[in-house]
Amino acid sequence: MRLIDVSHRIEAGMRTYPHLPVPEEKVIATYEDSRERNQGLSEFYIASLHLCGNTGTYVDSPMHRFRGAADLAQLPLERLAHLPIVVVRTSDHAIGPGAFRGLRLAGKAVLIETRWSDHWRTPRYFEPNPHLTADACDFLLDQGVHFAGIDSVNIDSMSDLRRPAHTKLLGAGIPICEHMTNLAALPDEGGYLHAVPIPWSGGATFPVRAYVMVDGKA
Repeated sequence: MRLIDVSHRIEAGMRTYPHLPVPEEKVIATYEDSRERNQGLSEFYIASLHLCGNTGTYVDSPMHRFRGAADLAQLPLERLAHLPIVVVRTSDHAIGPGAFRGLRLAGKAVLIETRWSDHWRTPRYFEPNPHLTADACDFLLDQGVHFAGIDSVNIDSMSDLRRPAHTKLLGAGIPICEHMTNLAALPDEGGYLHAVPIPWSGGATFPVRAYVMVDGKA
């Protein structure tokens, strides 16, 4: 099997979403400090990273949208790990149900490639973004998807404060992954997605090292 990374690197000071705090690093112990404490016998580097849950490539739990809904620790691994993928490639700005018709979606992770990640860490990334329509979300739910990911700044239009995609998908218990990247490297089908956040009790969103396992010959 071959592993294809579909997540952005997290770096101190990078911005994922307008108005949210950027990650901050703090060195807890330098190599020099630890070597002195360990009497010159060994040395280690220890640091902390303070970040917002909506940083880099991250997964949303239902709690992100709904009070009292399932948090990250309550998401079943069956909805996050070793999910068969279907990659949908589109240049549509408002992505409707037509993009998904004719595909076998039941039990799949639907990954939507818009190439918006090409604008990552540029001002254009925060401009009006490719997104799912409410009708598309209804279609995905009717087809029995288990996971929805997109390489855009938001699975919803940032100008639509009703957030229909978050409302419909998370309301049905479907995890959402935003800010994906490198989806062009994936086959249309045949891979398996892993996008597991930490089991944070009370956490609504958190970064993941998302990757897809594909046949080494693909």
